[in-house]
This record gives sequence, structure tokens and C-alpha cells, in this order.
Amino acid sequence: MHVSAAIRLFLQHCRIERGLSDLSTSAYQVDLRQFLSMFADTEELCVADIDKHHIRTYLNWLDTRYKPRSIKRKIATLKSFFAFLEQEEYVEASPFRKLRLRMERAKSLPRTLPVTSVARLLASAYEALRGLPPQSEAHLAATRDIAVLETLFSTGVRVSELCRLKTTDVDLEHRRILVMGKGKRERVIPLCEEATLRALGDYRTNCADFLRPGDAFFLNRNKRPLSDQSVRLIIKKYQRLSRIPENATPHMFRHTIATLLLENGVDIRNIQTLLGHSSLAVTEIYTHVSVSAQREALGKGHPRQSLNLEGNYR
Repeated sequence: MHVSAAIRLFLQHCRIERGLSDLSTSAYQVDLRQFLSMFADTEELCVADIDKHHIRTYLNWLDTRYKPRSIKRKIATLKSFFAFLEQEEYVEASPFRKLRLRMERAKSLPRTLPVTSVARLLASAYEALRGLPPQSEAHLAATRDIAVLETLFSTGVRVSELCRLKTTDVDLEHRRILVMGKGKRERVIPLCEEATLRALGDYRTNCADFLRPGDAFFLNRNKRPLSDQSVRLIIKKYQRLSRIPENATPHMFRHTIATLLLENGVDIRNIQTLLGHSSLAVTEIYTHVSVSAQREALGKGHPRQSLNLEGNYR
């Protein structure tokens, strides 16, 4: 079987049998096509001809272009691909069986936004709304932008989860949203902040003529579902208007709220549930705290303060 045909079969397996999301399947496709493009006469390359030397060539190429975290993900994709081919007996054995890979994942702390920058960014969105004619396109867009920003910061949802929200998922009466997370795992997130409830309520009221039951909740100017890229552009817009120095992204809102909740004493298991992590180990990356939080904790609770030795030697 040619590699290109095997890739199509594997992606079909991912969608139908494993039930992976379109986003995950698309990422697999990009990684596998990238691997395939590394070799001459790719259309004629058969899966049975791929050996450890092909893998090593690909690894060396990746090493010159990507960070360890991205390399590890791409290799995981390739391993999953060959495990499938071996299981289906398209190859006798995966080429990874004869390789001993030790790839240490780079341990980088999540990038967060200072609370002051979040405040400035939100303030710039509210300022942009002021004075706009009600029901104008600009007014509707600004109302939506505020609802998007408030929801990201209040709930810590992933940008893909936010864009997948349906009108029936947003229950303002019971102050909660229903989120479809990774692995098609649903979770309910309470809406505890009055500002977020007001922002979502204003958006729903102003866009009532366009919101249909069961359809996307957040819409673009063409009344189509808002895309991940559109959310990123919304954030960039108010980043420029607020003149905050950070290069803000949707995921930084998620990191920020998780870190702040932890610093404020919220139990890590509640944060795990909020973020939709399948493993507590993933959430534990937020157990780092800021230098200011460390200084405050040490200043209040360090046992050295109770020793009072200095007076005896003066």
C-alpha cells in the first residue's frame, strides 16, 4: 500500500472508529503529509518500505526546525500511524520497534497575563462600545467582542470550545455553559461573574434576530460561526487599543485564570474540572506561583520571624 493511501485510511479510522475531532484529525493529516513530503517519489513510496532510516532522516529534519514539544507531538502522530498499520497487518512491524528514542519534553511555564493587562484589555473593549449606534454592525460586533473576552477570562475555555458553543449550551437563567471538550467530553462550567452574565445577556439580546436554537452562539459579521482565527484577531485588536506590552492569545486567558485561581487558594481538582483536563498531572503545571505571591507567602509565614535572635547580639 502506498503511504498516501495509508494516510487516508488512517485518518478515516481516526474520525470514525476513534471519534477524534476535526481539529485533531486535521493536525494528524498535516503531520503525516509533512513526513511524506520529506522523501522523493512520495506517490510511489510504500508503507512496507519505510524503515528506521526514514524515521531518523525525518527526526534530523525536525530537529533543525521545531521545538522539542512540537517534535514530540509529530513523532507521536507517526507512531500512532504505524501502530495502526501494524494492527491492520499492512506492515509486519512498526519501524519504531527498532528505534530507542528518548525525547525530553521542554518544561516551559505557561505564559500568563498580568491582571493589570487583562483589566486594560477589557476596558478597551468596553470603551470601543461607548457611543456606537445601537443595532449598528459596529455595535453588534463590539457587544460580541466583550462577551467573547469576558467568557474566555471567566471560564478558561479553550478557543475551540468557545467557538463550538451552541445557543442551547449557554444557559444564562441557570448561570452556566455546557462545553464540549477534548475527546468529546462534556463539562458544565458555572458562570459566577456578574460582568460575564451581563456581557453574554447583552450579546444574546442584541443578536436575537440571528441566533437560532442549536446553531452557533458566537457569530461573525456574516452571521456564520466565529472561527478560532477570528477570536485571535479580536484579542489582537484590543491588545493594540489597550497598548498592553504582552502578545496576548486566547490560551493566555486560560493560563491566567488557572494560575490566579490557584494563587487565590482554589483547590487544584476544581481547577482541573474547570479546564477539562483528563489528568491532574496536566493541571499541576499551574502549581508554579508568581514571585510576588511567593514573597507574600514567605513574608507572612516564614519561621525565621519568630526566632528574634538579633536583639541578643546588639
